[in-house]
Amino acid sequence: MDEKQSYPRSLQARSGSAQWVGREAELTLLQELLTTLTRGTGGCALVEGPPGIGKSSLVTEALSRASRDALQVLRGSADEFCVSLPFQLISEALRPVRVSESLPQQGSLWGASARNPLAAGVQEALAYVERACALRPVVLVVSDLQWADEASLTVLGGLSRLTDQLPLLLLTELTSGSTREEVHQLRRAIRSRGGHGLRLGPLDPKQTVRLAQEFLGVPLAPRLRRLISQTGGNPLYIREVTASFVREQRIEILEGRAELAARAEGDEELPRSLGAAIAGRIGHLSKDTYEVLRTASMLGTTFESAELAAVVGWSAERVGEALGEAAATGVLRDSGTAAEFHAPLLRHALYESMPASVRGLKHRRTAQVLSEGSWPAERVAAHLAAASGAPDEWTLTWLASHATALLYRVPELARDLLQRATDQLSWGDERREPLEAVLAMAAFLRGKLPECEALASRVLASTQDGAHAAEMTWIMGYALLHQGRPAEAVEAVTAAARRWDLPPVWEARLLALQSVILNAVSDETAEAVTREALERGRALGDAQTIAYTCNAKLVRLAMAHDFEGSGRCLEEGLAAAGADPQVADVRLLLLCNSIYHWRNVDRVDLAAQSAREARKLAVEVGTARLGVVIVSTADYAYSTGEWDEAIADLEMVGELPDRYANIMGYGTAAVIQMQRGELAAAQANLDRIGDPDAMIPVARLNSSHQWRARLELAVVQGRRDEILAMLRFIADGHFAGVSEGHPRLLAAAVRIAVRLEEADLAADLVAMARTARQEDSRAVMAAAAQQCQGIHEGDPDALREALEYFRSATRPVDAAECAEDLSVALAEAGETEGARAAMLEAAEGYLALGATGALDRADARWRQVGLRRGVQGSRKRPASGWASLTPTEQRIAELVAEGLSNPDIGERLHTSRRTVQTHVTHILAKLGLRSRNEVARMRADRSAGEAAS
Repeated sequence: MDEKQSYPRSLQARSGSAQWVGREAELTLLQELLTTLTRGTGGCALVEGPPGIGKSSLVTEALSRASRDALQVLRGSADEFCVSLPFQLISEALRPVRVSESLPQQGSLWGASARNPLAAGVQEALAYVERACALRPVVLVVSDLQWADEASLTVLGGLSRLTDQLPLLLLTELTSGSTREEVHQLRRAIRSRGGHGLRLGPLDPKQTVRLAQEFLGVPLAPRLRRLISQTGGNPLYIREVTASFVREQRIEILEGRAELAARAEGDEELPRSLGAAIAGRIGHLSKDTYEVLRTASMLGTTFESAELAAVVGWSAERVGEALGEAAATGVLRDSGTAAEFHAPLLRHALYESMPASVRGLKHRRTAQVLSEGSWPAERVAAHLAAASGAPDEWTLTWLASHATALLYRVPELARDLLQRATDQLSWGDERREPLEAVLAMAAFLRGKLPECEALASRVLASTQDGAHAAEMTWIMGYALLHQGRPAEAVEAVTAAARRWDLPPVWEARLLALQSVILNAVSDETAEAVTREALERGRALGDAQTIAYTCNAKLVRLAMAHDFEGSGRCLEEGLAAAGADPQVADVRLLLLCNSIYHWRNVDRVDLAAQSAREARKLAVEVGTARLGVVIVSTADYAYSTGEWDEAIADLEMVGELPDRYANIMGYGTAAVIQMQRGELAAAQANLDRIGDPDAMIPVARLNSSHQWRARLELAVVQGRRDEILAMLRFIADGHFAGVSEGHPRLLAAAVRIAVRLEEADLAADLVAMARTARQEDSRAVMAAAAQQCQGIHEGDPDALREALEYFRSATRPVDAAECAEDLSVALAEAGETEGARAAMLEAAEGYLALGATGALDRADARWRQVGLRRGVQGSRKRPASGWASLTPTEQRIAELVAEGLSNPDIGERLHTSRRTVQTHVTHILAKLGLRSRNEVARMRADRSAGEAAS
């Protein structure tokens, strides 16, 4: 029999080299995902389970077995301090981009209302990952998802939607029990993409013993085996229990097996919990190391030694010695550029070992130390948020001087801190008012308009500062207008001028706001107010006043069909706005309106340029105006026949909070879907709009697309009474204006009235078109009036003139419909050869647009006049394969095959990365492929085939 031998302490806890135990199936699945990734196909997996169950170990083991040279591995972890810090998690994972550092440090309160740097940061992070995937497959590992900040969760949600088209594997780890809705949304998004859910449970008794044996490196004797099997199968608990026995020198080797020495009654008892086992490990640290680690626990699961040294006030050498001991005992591990707790529970145990009152004081002290260094303001704010008790004088003073910067960078955290501060400050304290002003702006940025109104009212009730009053009046006026209370908005603006001695520049700006409100509701005083505001803005040279007033004026002039005047306003407004970030908001509005202006005067080149500039600026500033930009560019794409581009843009409209933009976007999508024969999708979008009678006037004037979709859907469904009511509504002039779809709506209405043999109604509609032509100087209205006349009277000459214009003005939708009308008129006049030529032109136009629904409707109409397309003109795009791709999709597929990322393709084609993403998804579906690599192989095979032939 062998003699007893002491177990060497140096052999403890060798999990890194141990044979993997108890997770073979899960490990195999992750390895398969990694192998598939090396071939270019991405995916998602969510590993979930209780603390210590081995989530991170499982992912780490899978990665250790993968071909690391073929992959880029990016890792980030969260902790409870991350929740309120935007991009904290994703910035750790994407260290080269450091998204959070790109956020502005300072700025005026007004500047914060013009931009949304958080939204811009999301786009920057997504673009970074997309470009990284173009170089090499990427594995993004995210630990402790339950503590992830909202901005990082938004990025992860966006990345989950990219895994079906990028070589990107998203591996997320979540501790069970999270109640955060944002986390559950990401879980649902991962599952909706076909992601794998791996729920880890405890090891069974045999696996538990086997894992302990792997830690110790020798088999277990019966008594130790029996005790270890009682640990409940939590791998971390098993590790900590085994390590504690080794530290306490209670393991001895007997006949080649590890046994637990029985030294005293009760010594065989296990630590009562995982927490107690971890506390036992921590309890063996030296006093210096223990204290420095308690401070480190306040900095997060991962921390920089320089930050820790500054907070504890020690030299770098002394801190380094303490961290070295912690690493040697398995409490910390080196993560490359920083130190990291080996397990979140270790950090949590150290943190909880401090009394709450002590933690609060230490957080406040940490905030002060960091504020004196170069650490960003949001790090200071996070510690202030964790400090206990009411804010002290230093905290109140610091918040007063950093409130605006926090509003930019950490709006939710800023709101909570400022609310605590204002609750502490007396009404007479001079620091209270500016803090409440920032709170009001925070509510405005979050879209909490009633809250914004209440806070702004409170500031306005007490302030003696004209500049503060003006800023609050501006956001309050906008809040009231967007809540459908324009009269109250005007009253708030005019009251400000009566009550306060405003700076001249703010007098002018509020007059500009009044102009915006009055023009939005077509008030008769709008013209005079607009004129005065513009004069004051010019005299002061104030870009904000000039730009907002010019935008309001150009809309009014366009509605009055004065396109020369609206063009001058547009030029002046854009020149005033320039590249000033403080007026990025109105520059976007001007660019969107310039798309319509240049389209109205048939300058397609300049309209396209404005669309490109609007998309680019919207991404750069992350504006809340993104919805307006999307519907404006999509409307333009619809009119120029780029329907796939329009639909790709409009797919994200429902994600945006802008109700007005959604109304227009759903209408544009619905009219395209009706013409493509996608009736259910069109109906769904019309249902999303709701009651058209409830729309504000400006939305009603721009709703011609949705009305045409409603009208044609009613025709398909045979609802005659409803059709006649809508036709009468149109004939009565309810859509007189300058909306892009108005001429097309009039022609469709006449076409339907003639088909229903409603002669009087058709005549009224033609009269409406003639009246519109007299009031509206646009060439498109003249052509529309000719088209309406030609449809009603069967006049080929009128239709030929209209068709000639539509061709020359790059209006392929109008041209196809007018060619159809011409073919019918010529057939009825007995001019068969000309009728057939016009029919084929219309058919080719519809096929190019993918307008199969419109083509089916035209076929029925042609059959009634004896026309048949036959084989010629019947070429429909197939449903799958390379030939099924639209011209835009083919171009994008070519660029994908070249290895370009979505952002780079977007820059090449002057569109957004999100639009390209949507196109790539459609391309993969049509081609039946799973990765961009497969697109490249298919394109290469096609090229080889073409060369051989």
